[in-house]
Formats: sequence, structure tokens, C-alpha cells
Amino acid sequence: MGVVAGAAFVFFLVAGRNWAQNNDANVQFHAFQDTRGVTVLSPTVDLGKDFTERTSLRVSYGLDAISAASDSCARCHRDGVNSHRQVGGLSVTQKFDVFKWTVGGTYSQENFYRATTFLTSASRDLANGNTTVAGGYTFALNQPRLHPTEQVENQYQNDAFVSVTQTLSKLTIAQVGYELGRIIGYQDNPFLRANLNGIMTLGHVPDLRTRQTVSARLRQALPADTYLEADYRHYLDDWQVHSNALSAGLSHRFSPAFLGGFSYRWYDQTGASFYQPEYIGALPPYYTADFRLQPFSSGLYTGKVTITPAAPFLWLPTGSGLTLQYERYRADNGFQAAIFSAGIHMPLGSK
Repeated sequence: MGVVAGAAFVFFLVAGRNWAQNNDANVQFHAFQDTRGVTVLSPTVDLGKDFTERTSLRVSYGLDAISAASDSCARCHRDGVNSHRQVGGLSVTQKFDVFKWTVGGTYSQENFYRATTFLTSASRDLANGNTTVAGGYTFALNQPRLHPTEQVENQYQNDAFVSVTQTLSKLTIAQVGYELGRIIGYQDNPFLRANLNGIMTLGHVPDLRTRQTVSARLRQALPADTYLEADYRHYLDDWQVHSNALSAGLSHRFSPAFLGGFSYRWYDQTGASFYQPEYIGALPPYYTADFRLQPFSSGLYTGKVTITPAAPFLWLPTGSGLTLQYERYRADNGFQAAIFSAGIHMPLGSK
């Protein structure tokens, strides 16, 4: 639960070494629907502005409109409740030759939950720009409200990461990374109920969780304007949840204006040490019905096309691009979801 920490690994595969960026705007729309009858519609807007050769600002805003919320309130909305979430973000990046530093934050507000996140990250180019070392830290204060009461709980989340990106050849770039996270405070889900001796009871989990993630990424250019992407991620925590995610994809430029691609991600995880489908006998110290803590495996299929006409189209300026993406998710616990995304990238001028 909560906003994903803003200090996700910074992947500097396409970042330029000197200041030649355009100011830009990105507008996206996502539509999500799953087998629980949940529908999420999410428009987002992202604006970037270069003020000087060294200073840039990025502002973002997103809105999630959720129908029949999946985390339905067990006490008064058994069939779910419509909800919405607003997220705003702001970050400033300062460049010092081979060194780059970013500070920023996000704020998220929804019916029964709010989150405030502060982040900072830094990177440095080495070996004539062939190596980039990056690191960052994120702090988040997550505050769920225990509806239908007005009681608010606090959860404190700290995350730090380091990564090394290496240019192996003119055609190959690789990255390895490590992330450490620690969550302290209220971590129960106030909406999901576990079966305790036939009685549906709100779950209870530990108030301390330490998480670790190791990742590796590869980007390889192939002949005939074709590109390979491969990622691996291993996760473990002290709740005994272990997971592996492996993804691979190919993209091909069919013409200067048309890029298409397909990828597949396989994921599996063990359950938390205290997870059971139902609990029989003496009351255990911890119990949960959270589907995110059960053992399962899943597959995600993604198809994507990007169209960047040489001439202006519609009302958009030259250099604008349109991206269409469809994703299909299937898990062996019966959960399925479909996600459609459309986005427009627009340059707003250059220096």
C-alpha cells in the first residue's frame, strides 16, 4: 500500500552528456480493468523545463478514478466503493559537468489515504562517460485513515539505492543495482479480512519490514534497427517473501516514423511466513488475506508502438510522438487484468 518510492533506479541509457535537451510535455492516459470488477482510469501530465544549461525543473500531475475499489471496506462497503487519487510531483535537477543532483517530492491524496514523499539522487560519469555511478534516498510518510473512523495511522518508509551503468561497446549497455528499504509503523490493510476459524477478521501484520532488491539490465542493439532489452530482479524481505522477475523484449524500427515492440515478463514469489489461505486453531500473532503476500506466479505480455511523424500532425509541433501500449496480465491465482495506455510527447522548444 502507498506510493511507490520515488527513488527507483535511475537508468541513464539515453541521457545526453551535454545540454541539448528540449523542454517537453508528456500527456498519458491509462485504462485498467481486472477480474474483480475494478476499473481505473488514469490521465497524467508531465512537464519539463530547462532554465539554464545546468538547471532543469520537472512537474507532474496524475489522477486515478477508481470504480468498485479492490480494497473494499469490510465494515460498510462490502461490494466496493468508488474512489479517486490525485498525485502531484516536483523535482529540480542541477548539473555540474560530470555530476548531476536531483531533489524533489510527491504528494498523493485519496479517499482514505495520503502519502508525502521526499527524494534525492545523484549520479557521476566516469571513464570518459562510459560509466555512470548513481545513488539516491527516499523518505515517505504514508497515512492511512481507518475508515469508517477518523483515526489516522502513520507508516514511515526509507529507501536507498545504488547503481552502476556501463557502456560495454557501441551496441551494448548494462546496469546492475541494489536497493535497501525499511518500513516502520502501521502496515495492516484496513480493508481486507482473513478467515480465522470461519470468522472474517481484519488482518494483522508486523510493523517492521526490511526489503532488499538486486537487479541487472541489458540493452543490446541488433542488426536491422532491432533492439533487445533484458531485465532481471530478485527481491527478498524479512517476512520471508522472495521473488524473481525476468523480462525480455524486442523492438524494431520499421521506418523512421514507426517503432514497434513486444515484451514478456515472468514473475514468481513465495508467500509471507505467516500467510495461510485460512487460519484454524489458536489465534496466531500475525494473519493476513492480502493477495500480495500469498505465493503465486504471473506473466505480463506487452505490445507497444511509437509513431513520430517527420511532419507535424494534428495540432502538435514537429518532433511530437504518439505511443500506444496494451498489456495483458495473468496470474495462477486467477487474477487477470488488461491495461491500455496512450501517450503524447511534445517538444516545447529548445535552447
